[in-house]
Amino acid sequence: MKIGLRGGHSPYCKGAMGILDEQAEVRKIYTELKPMLEAKGHAVIDCNSNANNVNAELAEGTNKANANNCDVYYTLHMNASKDGSGNGVECWMYDASNEDMNQIADQICKNFKSKGYYNRGKKFNAGYHDLRESAMPAMIIETMFCDNAGDAGRYGSLTAKGIAQLIAEGIDKKAVSGATDVSKPRPENSIVPGAGGLKELGKVDIYSAGFTDRWWPEVKNATDWVGAGDGLPLRYLGFRVTKGSIKVRVYTEASGWLPYIIFGQSYNTNDLDNGVVGDGSPIQAIEMEYLTPAGYKYKYVKYCVSDINNTSFYPTQVDNQRGGGQDGYAGVIGVAADKLIAEIV
Repeated sequence: MKIGLRGGHSPYCKGAMGILDEQAEVRKIYTELKPMLEAKGHAVIDCNSNANNVNAELAEGTNKANANNCDVYYTLHMNASKDGSGNGVECWMYDASNEDMNQIADQICKNFKSKGYYNRGKKFNAGYHDLRESAMPAMIIETMFCDNAGDAGRYGSLTAKGIAQLIAEGIDKKAVSGATDVSKPRPENSIVPGAGGLKELGKVDIYSAGFTDRWWPEVKNATDWVGAGDGLPLRYLGFRVTKGSIKVRVYTEASGWLPYIIFGQSYNTNDLDNGVVGDGSPIQAIEMEYLTPAGYKYKYVKYCVSDINNTSFYPTQVDNQRGGGQDGYAGVIGVAADKLIAEIV
């Protein structure tokens, strides 16, 4: 099999930073993994990038995989959470249609779990560049959380070579041996994408409203942008969803990150402290997370913004996820945002 392989990000466009430097460590894992796969009879194409911006390093990886007609494309990453509480391994794919890739993802996660990592399972997203722009089946392997002490400690014991071995065996759908499963149990009532027994939530609509020099009509889903248009900064935002709730905070010119506000089926433009997000100064970035009701399959909020200096939108952000080209929020700190698009997927 011809495998396109990439250690995520670039030395000149770093990824997540925590106890571990994501980009530096996944490049080490790549260096160990490549000869392991070659020893199993696979041809491995180097899809790494040294580009100095996110769009370029992502495009270079998929372009190399596509130009070499790879059979499959794997990219290596480390996750991060805001407070170091996130932990575990997860594998992302475009959708669930490829049974072979599903089995590989499951086995990789099981192999990590056998070494003490929390198994977050396989997940799906059609918006990630690596999954969307590759001409072949692709997988983003989020090996661990680089800002979690437990994950980093296990990595220190296993080393990059040990992590590479877990992935190499998983790609061959083989289990690793010699360890007891000591990973913590999944929290009660947690929601797992595609897990058996969970109900389908169905369509969830999000309605968004923006204030610039006045409140503009609310927008349903991604049918239009929120705000006045190019050049007029957003200063307040309100949201409502038809099911579940959504947690939002914004970064403003005057105050930096403001506290989170959780919106359900309403927002209140008459309560500028608790009914909407913002402080009246230009909003520069926004972080959103859809909170799926217990007992239902997981959904996400997908959103993007443009700034006052550009007519085009920045790449799409999904929830507050980091890694795989995402920063955990939409926008650029230091530049006012003038348009927002959001939908629940």
